[in-house]
Amino acid sequence: MTPMEARRLAGAQGPPAQPPQLTAPPLEVSEQAAREDAARERVSPEEAREQGEERRRRLAEAQGRVVAALVAGAEVPEGFDPERMRAQAVSLISKRRAIVARLRPDAAAAAGPGLAAEFAAYAQARATPPPGYRADADDFAAWLRERGRMPGEPPPKRRWWSRLPGIR
Repeated sequence: MTPMEARRLAGAQGPPAQPPQLTAPPLEVSEQAAREDAARERVSPEEAREQGEERRRRLAEAQGRVVAALVAGAEVPEGFDPERMRAQAVSLISKRRAIVARLRPDAAAAAGPGLAAEFAAYAQARATPPPGYRADADDFAAWLRERGRMPGEPPPKRRWWSRLPGIR
């Protein structure tokens, strides 16, 4: 199977979306920067360090809002193009779907030609993605099973070490 055929099977359409452009300037976090800020603003190095920590906290919150908009359907943060953020979110779901299809081909086969729509519904039903692709693939299979789209739980796979004497 060629990469183009794999993308078509996974439901990817068109070229991948461009990542959103960040509008916030980068923050300096080094000790040297804190000393330079202190000298420029005539504040103590401790105050400059506290100001730097506050900036990092605000940046982390802003990054959290961007991630929530991309993976959890939250409101798009100010300064970002909503259409580009939507396109990027669709691209991320497409990437997850392709990886899930590789990890659990039985789930992809059970979803059939409607894999893209099924996976989109599954992803939309979750507040956040699971903490890994394997968990995402297993959760998608369980989601299909709950809807009667997939047969019962497959037998556990035998691992190579299970063939050793005395080990099950």
